[in-house]
Amino acid sequence: RRRRPPPPQSPLEKVAAQEELSLPQLAGRWFLVGMASRCSYLAEHSHRLEATTVTVTDLVGQSLAISTFRKLDGMCWEIRQRYLPAQAHGRFLLKGRGYGSKVDVVVGETDHSSYAILYYQKGQSISVKLYGRTSQVSDAVVDKFEQRVRAVGLSEDVTYYFPTYGFCDSADEFHILDGEL
Repeated sequence: RRRRPPPPQSPLEKVAAQEELSLPQLAGRWFLVGMASRCSYLAEHSHRLEATTVTVTDLVGQSLAISTFRKLDGMCWEIRQRYLPAQAHGRFLLKGRGYGSKVDVVVGETDHSSYAILYYQKGQSISVKLYGRTSQVSDAVVDKFEQRVRAVGLSEDVTYYFPTYGFCDSADEFHILDGEL
């Protein structure tokens, strides 16, 4: 009998999580500055990117509650998710609906006060996001982000930068999506 080949190594297995990650220090408001992904929707709609903020709440040093605020068709929406602790510090699991809809999340690098680089993997596809405490980060941080993007096999042609204006601070009760179903 032939043996099945081993499963391909997940791209995230090669990514190291931030060593001195402090979840209480990670808490607070972040701006989505940039994202690298081979997502076809992102490529087709990159001209319609909306300013996006994320509020991180540390839930007793284990999981993180994430509220993402962004506009969709001119309305402010809030998307609520919970990042559950995974096997190692700095690694999280975001559960979605249905089979195979889980997303692995790694906090790759952060100084807690100005930027954070997070990796997301669903199936075999990986994306990298750059967050800043302000809507603009230093050139040195952008360079670091672009190096991390190349290190996981993505390139400039799938890297997108988000607007630095037009942010939502809240959403009314009819525009809240709960991602924890």
